Amino acid sequence: MALWGVEKVEEQGWGEVKAETKRMTGAQFIVTFLARKGVTQIYGIPGAAILPFYDEVFERHDMRSINVRHEQTAIFMADGYARSTGKVGVCAATSGPGATNFLTGLYSAYGDSIPLLAITGQVPTNLLGTDAFQEAPIVEMAAPVTKAAYLVKKTSELPKVMQEAWKLATQGRKGPVLIDLPIDVQKGSIIINVEDYLNEETDSRIMEVTHSQLEQALTMIQEAERPVIMVGGGVVLGDASEELLALAELLEIPVVSTLMGKDGFPNYHRLYAGMVGTMCQTPLGNKTLLGSDLILNLGGRFDSRSTGAMAVFKKDRKVIHVNIDKTELSRNVPAELEIVSDVKDFLRQFNHQIRRSAYKPKTEAQERVQILQEDRIKLARQTDFETRPLKPQQAIIEVRKGLHRNAIVTLDCGLSQIWATQLFEAYEPRTFLITGRAGTMGWGLGAAMGAQLAYPQRQVVNLLGDASLGMSLQDLATAAKHNIPVVVVVLNNSLFGLIRQQQNLLFNRRWISTELDYENTVQGHQRGLDFVATAKGMGVEAELIDKPEEITEALARAFSINRPYLIEILVDPDAQCSVSLDGTISGVKELN
Repeated sequence: MALWGVEKVEEQGWGEVKAETKRMTGAQFIVTFLARKGVTQIYGIPGAAILPFYDEVFERHDMRSINVRHEQTAIFMADGYARSTGKVGVCAATSGPGATNFLTGLYSAYGDSIPLLAITGQVPTNLLGTDAFQEAPIVEMAAPVTKAAYLVKKTSELPKVMQEAWKLATQGRKGPVLIDLPIDVQKGSIIINVEDYLNEETDSRIMEVTHSQLEQALTMIQEAERPVIMVGGGVVLGDASEELLALAELLEIPVVSTLMGKDGFPNYHRLYAGMVGTMCQTPLGNKTLLGSDLILNLGGRFDSRSTGAMAVFKKDRKVIHVNIDKTELSRNVPAELEIVSDVKDFLRQFNHQIRRSAYKPKTEAQERVQILQEDRIKLARQTDFETRPLKPQQAIIEVRKGLHRNAIVTLDCGLSQIWATQLFEAYEPRTFLITGRAGTMGWGLGAAMGAQLAYPQRQVVNLLGDASLGMSLQDLATAAKHNIPVVVVVLNNSLFGLIRQQQNLLFNRRWISTELDYENTVQGHQRGLDFVATAKGMGVEAELIDKPEEITEALARAFSINRPYLIEILVDPDAQCSVSLDGTISGVKELN
């Protein structure tokens, strides 16, 4: 019986057969192409419209299919894999609702420049435009949140599409690409040499930085009295952390980070001042930027959450902006010097320029560093509370104590995310994974599983709130099924906590639809959803704790079994995070 009314395999591209060519179906070509590119895992759910693709994955011993409970988790897994490794994450789904379940993941990856390939099945080409069962215009839907979205209508078009899609995902400013495959295109035949489409990649580095720009940048820094380096996500994505560390030590100037750049510079370093912004920030980070007269932004976008109101942020400060995407330069903050370059390339050349020059840090630089050390202690936020229920700030500090330096942590959006950015120290790049632009709830579990599959021997933790876990809870079963030993640490305040805080501060405590607790008569408590019981029901070990001294012990137990594990920590529902109340980075109010 034919699927989707496709009665026979279309054969295309016939002609004289060369010795190095091979007849293969469209699905065979795609899977072979991906395997030759080093793809070893496909995250997704098979469905009728994508079965030819999955059948070819079945044939390969060097590629693993990881099935999930929701397609959204699949693309989040591909995202976490890509963020933690720098490689392309690949996910697959069927047509219609399977494909549309990828949209939030595409948006999250696009906003943060994450290289993904999302492969979707589609109705046969002869049914396109007929409103057939599970036909969806996924290419049109995905276009605004991808670097490119392709509907492939002929099998003969596949090689060029795959080649171009891979280049777009991995070169320049990276990002997600969607490829929509009608089932007859997957089944159609071509005669092809796969090698012809693997070796035409160009260097992804953008070498537009000039000697005069390097000289001008150094002159501006030398003339500044209080320069500061602002670390954007491009440092992490460009694997430029080592070069950044060298620059900071050459110049002997303070470093602040944005949300996406937090793990781009070691948070314990004497030159690290902290984070800058209106929400995900530290007092010392904001103070350092506010006291500066020049900002060297490396790979950042000057997002509004990092800058706040422009009158305070820019003021009379000069700006040097380095970004791989020229459309970002002076887009949000006008820059006196714009440099289009891959950050790693710029830093290599700039560091070489500084070493060749007669540059020496000013005498005042040592004084600034000394003041930085004193202020780090003076301005540190409180984390040692004696009150109960347990403060989430204290819980996050204890979680950090229980992890290795290279442990990978994924975060969902909400209060737990903000507290973690303010208090959790990141020591190595690609270890603090977060959706910066999208702020996606429910993202962290899938991302953690993708990172764990990439690094089986490393500790991987999804740190999140109970509201976020409610959006991904079903895929604890995925961790159990595939024995992915992620540890889920849920800070449970039984609230949509960040929205409750805004209701408190901005709407006179008029609470509506932010409470998540209810009387659970089956389990006999008022917390509503019982995460421990639910996790155990899926085959995941779990425990409930409410004391700070229990957290590191619980983490040790979790990592010792090498299986997925959930730790539910009951935290104070009245705790509030420190945020700006007037939209400026100078207007942050310290709250507990």
